[in-house]
Amino acid sequence: MQFYDRVQELALMDHLEKTAPSFLVVTGRRRVGKTELIKQFIRGRTALYYFVDSNKSLDVLMEEFCTYTVEMLELPAYVRFDTPKTLFSFLFSFDRPLIVVFDEFQRFEKIDPSVITELQRFWDLYSRESNLFLVISGSSVGMIRKIFLEGGAPLFKRADTIVTLQPFHVRDTLAILADLGVGDPHDRLDLALLFGGTISYYAYLEKFGCRNLREALDRLVFNDLAPLRREMSDVLVEEFGREYATYYEILAALAEGRSTPKEIADSAHVAANSLPAYLADLIDLLGIVEYRVPVTEAGRSRSKMGRYFLKDNFFRFYSRFVYRNTSLYASGHYDRLCAKVLSEWPAFAGHAFEEAVRNLLSEELGTEYERIGSWWNRRGDEIDLLAVGAGGTLAVEIKNRDLAKRDARGILNALHEKVPLVRGIAGPVTLGLAARRVDGKEALRQEGYRVWDCTDLGLLP
Repeated sequence: MQFYDRVQELALMDHLEKTAPSFLVVTGRRRVGKTELIKQFIRGRTALYYFVDSNKSLDVLMEEFCTYTVEMLELPAYVRFDTPKTLFSFLFSFDRPLIVVFDEFQRFEKIDPSVITELQRFWDLYSRESNLFLVISGSSVGMIRKIFLEGGAPLFKRADTIVTLQPFHVRDTLAILADLGVGDPHDRLDLALLFGGTISYYAYLEKFGCRNLREALDRLVFNDLAPLRREMSDVLVEEFGREYATYYEILAALAEGRSTPKEIADSAHVAANSLPAYLADLIDLLGIVEYRVPVTEAGRSRSKMGRYFLKDNFFRFYSRFVYRNTSLYASGHYDRLCAKVLSEWPAFAGHAFEEAVRNLLSEELGTEYERIGSWWNRRGDEIDLLAVGAGGTLAVEIKNRDLAKRDARGILNALHEKVPLVRGIAGPVTLGLAARRVDGKEALRQEGYRVWDCTDLGLLP
């Protein structure tokens, strides 16, 4: 699979290399493309790429790093360094420009935290005379923050810049799927809703020749040799060890639409006072859960109206259809599971569709309105997108289906009834609707409604 996008990130890395000594931190959640970005940059350059394996002791890692360094730089066989101090001493005194990468650097916190403070010491004392471009990468966003951003952290303010790599934009994923030979636009949209912007999954689609949702399910998830068969469990076990089952239950609760702390705790059988720590891990360490408040309460870090949402498309799918059906899955009843997914797909994918459309509309409406997001109240009323500005408010419902004229008007009428429930808005209110297809959209626009379909949004041709 070819390398896509990341033009700005590559340009930044090129600049930092030319102005070395430099120190860059690259973070972002798992499978978002951090390693591929780094490998793309160092291709053809003099570089050392060290992968920090948390299953190895520090002594084993040092032996591995030494052997690798001697081979890559074609050094005499007698060159040895068996401690972090001797390794850093060699790297900082190397007499030619050199890129040094430590991937999954945060794992040193578990293996031996003294490595981190040793690097700090060398950077503070010797970086100005060195030829290093140091690149630190890590998928544990919270741990990277702890090491580099928190006051008193060992490497606080040492990095020239910290890049948080984001998932790919939905329009980019659709273009990638077209490049991969997924010809039907509706199949492209379904696959984008399944995998989101996590680019590594698209390499599997290419390798296994998946051209639609059914083929992706059959070849990547629902068979004994499927490459993503244990995707979610492997991640949770690696990150959380024996406690992974509790995190699994919490993710399954989120995937089923539980969003308040009480709902999540009850569904996952977790004590209410223990839940915040688990949620903090899923937010900070894995980056797959987020906390939101209604847009009318924007700016408040905590609110009695706050809710938690699972923002990783594939983890949401895995929690809902694999984890909740473990017996069927483990016994190999893949056809039955696949039929279940396909029958429930339009309703299940509605969440991912809503998220994609809300993000697209937020980009489009950003210059018109000051605050854009979703809204809800304690009674259970919800508005999918509420845009609030000095000149008025826009309320939009988002539906993952084709709408006939009668359906569209019914949704708009129901939205009209909900708007008076929103407190704290002033000025005129405009109503809107977004769906896969809307019959009579031009007539609705002439009546003053704002209407979008997938063609307008660039999701379908």
